Amino acid sequence: MLTERAARLRDLLLFVTLALLPSIAVGILGLRAMEGEEAAQRREAQSALDFSAERLRLRVEQGLAEANAALAAARFGPELRDAEQTLAGLAPPFAAPLLLDRDRALALPAAPPASAPPKASTDHCNTLAATFTTSKNPDTRKAARNELLTVCPDVRGAGGRFLYPIVALSHLSESEAPALVAWIEGHAASLSSGEREATREELTTAMALGEPLRARALLALKGSPSTRGRILDALRSEEAAVALRGGPDRAGMLRFRAPGAIFVLRALDDGRLAGLVVHGDSLAASLDAGFPAMPAGERAQFAPTVASFGDLRGTTLLTPGLAMHVVPADRTAIDRRAARSRRVLAAIGAGAVVVSLGLLALLWARMRAARRTSELRVDFVSAVSHELRTPVSSVRMLAELLEGGRVEPEEQHEVFEALARESKRLGDTVERMLSLGRMAKGRLAAVRAEADLAAVADEAILAFEERFPDVPAIERTMDTPAPAHVDPGLVRLALDNLLDNARKYAPDGTPYRVVLRRADESITIRVEDRGSGISRRDQKRIFEPFERLDDKLSRETEGSGLGLSLVRHVMRAHGGTARVESEPGRGAAFVLVFPGRKA
Repeated sequence: MLTERAARLRDLLLFVTLALLPSIAVGILGLRAMEGEEAAQRREAQSALDFSAERLRLRVEQGLAEANAALAAARFGPELRDAEQTLAGLAPPFAAPLLLDRDRALALPAAPPASAPPKASTDHCNTLAATFTTSKNPDTRKAARNELLTVCPDVRGAGGRFLYPIVALSHLSESEAPALVAWIEGHAASLSSGEREATREELTTAMALGEPLRARALLALKGSPSTRGRILDALRSEEAAVALRGGPDRAGMLRFRAPGAIFVLRALDDGRLAGLVVHGDSLAASLDAGFPAMPAGERAQFAPTVASFGDLRGTTLLTPGLAMHVVPADRTAIDRRAARSRRVLAAIGAGAVVVSLGLLALLWARMRAARRTSELRVDFVSAVSHELRTPVSSVRMLAELLEGGRVEPEEQHEVFEALARESKRLGDTVERMLSLGRMAKGRLAAVRAEADLAAVADEAILAFEERFPDVPAIERTMDTPAPAHVDPGLVRLALDNLLDNARKYAPDGTPYRVVLRRADESITIRVEDRGSGISRRDQKRIFEPFERLDDKLSRETEGSGLGLSLVRHVMRAHGGTARVESEPGRGAAFVLVFPGRKA
């Protein structure tokens, strides 16, 4: 059998569980929905990356097909420079010119040139640079610039940087662009990291450079001295050997794929093979330069193998050793949206929990109030039954004694007095019940008339002392007269209830004291005792119907819980107020404030 406290705790836990279940269910469903939405977003984004990767591969294949057609129709001169210029105009941004001599040795890209002695002294080149920079005469500036490009290709200026690219990129013309790219390819290995970065930035804004030449220059600036070696390795592969032995087709074209490279070649009349090669450095440089153009929010990367990317989605393989991967420009966008959605869901869940707990607290309070009211009603019925049973039994017993003639004549007077007293007690109890009914219906009205409140209070005290002769004499402190417009009967009822409460709940807090004070605007009656007092949290609720304190004395004292409620309604009927002033252990003072009249 559970104790009362354990039963309350069980009910509270049950209420909390039932209140939070909807919030928990909504939170779980919201989290599942959010996870599903996040997964759908990731699938949608990955599908877009797969599509972009396939489109990127097709764009490369299309560029190679276009280069193959242009290569078949191109005319080549006998010199290496003629072939280089022709191929530079044909190469797409992701491919580099390639030339094999009659012995199938790699002629282009050329081997890095051996360092040559300067054609002019450093001082002379610096003088030309100063003239080009400071002269205001256009002809002088042009002459200094032409001489610088001719005699100072390998000279560094006073700042330690090569003069050639600085001067060439200033007012660069389309006719000078191939020479600049050739210089960069030949000197890229000698450039410092700062020179590489500065030259790369200047190349991106040079309008005279076409995309193929720009891609070649950027490729050279990537600082890859092993590019030539990788092309040679691809040409030495078994796939390349088989293709070269088979020779070109009827149109003189030869196209094959080797590990790390794709070759598109044309057989020239003099036995050389001229064409294009797509390798890792050329492809990476093209992707870094922004070719081909990618949709907003995506970018393409290069890696030697598909496995280098980790995630196989959004990846396309051109040939073993040449793979491209399309990734979001902002990899954390979906994660940030998911985190924001989780924060919103957490806020909604917290709000739902707060609302649920608020409703729970309200429902719990009302349930407790209803349960308490039910308990108090049961106690009230029990108390009323007890209060009615005692006077009814006394009246019946006395009446039977008189009816049976069993009372001596000299004792009949005492029996009649006892019968009147018990009848009055019964009448008071019934009147209190009727007052409760009128109070519940809001019909408790005061029939007021001019009266002296001091006299009314004194009458109530005397009547109480007659009813309970064992109670010590009540101390009185009154300002007289105290004229007021009151209902004397209701005032006596209120004071009787207060004194009776003092007798019940402060039996050891005697003597009681009644203080009446008159002011210009009001008359105050205080009923004081020296009992155990009332805690602050209980001082408001004790004026409610059926409410009683939970201490041991209250539980051991019979009562209906209606006395103070009646007092409050009596004061409301008079337009006054009722309150209590008390501290635990220091007694209690019930204060009635009546609207007064000046004497």
